[in-house]
Amino acid sequence: MALPLPSDVTAFQDNWRFCNHCCSMWWNGRADNGACPSGNSPDGQHHGPGSWNFYQPANPDEAI
Repeated sequence: MALPLPSDVTAFQDNWRFCNHCCSMWWNGRADNGACPSGNSPDGQHHGPGSWNFYQPANPDEAI
């Protein structure tokens, strides 16, 4: 089921995964996978075996 997207979404960033330890999304584009806040991760990094490749909507033209 697709969700409607706001009209200001102009791009998508892929390579987002679901961490099996902290139950959150993290970007899998770093060599170290980032720090997992869960005490259950054996090496302190996010883990997502079997996770889908999620796409996050973005608007790169929007100033932060």
